[in-house]
Amino acid sequence: MGRLREQALKASIRLALSVGFSILFQSAYVYSQGAANSVPLIEQDDALAISDHVYVILDDNRRFVPNVGIVVGNKATLVIDPGLGLKNGEIVLEEARKLSSNTKFFIASTHVHAEHDLGAGAFPQEATMIRSQDQQRDIEEFDLQHAGRLSKRSKVLANLLENAFTRPADVLCDTKCTIDLGGVNVTLQAVGPAHTFGDTAFFVEEDRVLFSGDVVMRRYPRFASPTSGLEVWLSALTELKHFDFDVLVPSHGPLGGTESIEAYEAYFTHIQSRVGELLAKKVSTDTIVEQITLELLPELSDWKEDGARFIDIAVRKAIDEANLKLTSLSESEAP
Repeated sequence: MGRLREQALKASIRLALSVGFSILFQSAYVYSQGAANSVPLIEQDDALAISDHVYVILDDNRRFVPNVGIVVGNKATLVIDPGLGLKNGEIVLEEARKLSSNTKFFIASTHVHAEHDLGAGAFPQEATMIRSQDQQRDIEEFDLQHAGRLSKRSKVLANLLENAFTRPADVLCDTKCTIDLGGVNVTLQAVGPAHTFGDTAFFVEEDRVLFSGDVVMRRYPRFASPTSGLEVWLSALTELKHFDFDVLVPSHGPLGGTESIEAYEAYFTHIQSRVGELLAKKVSTDTIVEQITLELLPELSDWKEDGARFIDIAVRKAIDEANLKLTSLSESEAP
């Protein structure tokens, strides 16, 4: 992990020099527990141009605010993750209109959690909502459950989510499709399950910019779905590595590069390896959690969160996966 961390730092420096912006050296994302009491509105007049066609409105380390992507072509504009509720959607629409004169809009989200998806309802009816089949499955299974949980946290969130709705898909992709914006093409790729079953990535081909959603960020991974796990998440990371990108835009926190994927791979594989070793020694579950937590916390000090809680969840998930493998192997070898 230490060697990978050094490699990641060097990669970050090379990336910053090549694309010419200092945002890569922001402090890590701060997951503020008191943020539910502030109004999580997307910033106006704050879009950052990161390439010829791509703008990002950064979350500024605020909870319930995503990094919003706006990709502008000659014929149409794509908005990725339009924010929490109709008010945020209106802000994003206004910002997108400032950046181009296009009247044709595509809307998409990296996954269907409320702060990423429910701003879409503010866009005009003729805008095209595009989703993957896997994302549609999440909608059919969970619909507005996440929004309901957020509404119970504070009056502020409840007010922002008032009248919000899940916008129906106008276009459903199987696992991969291309959005032609005129002069720039965006590949939509279903990469889940990881954070959710319907995790979706977007690759702006001409600009070599990858929107990774919650699948890769500079913060602890969240297992937010019954389908989440280390094995499937590692498969999702492999899918993302197939894209030849220069800049990675996560759903939350600072921009990054390939080092962001490497950090997640190192995190998951370290947990899997140590779980296997300690289970073989008949170490108890709680002790395994304690030992791996002590090993990882110093290595991940730039992930400014309650690391022990997230490591605990990941290690217990890895133990379940390892035990399931052993059970399946025993059953397959039985006469």
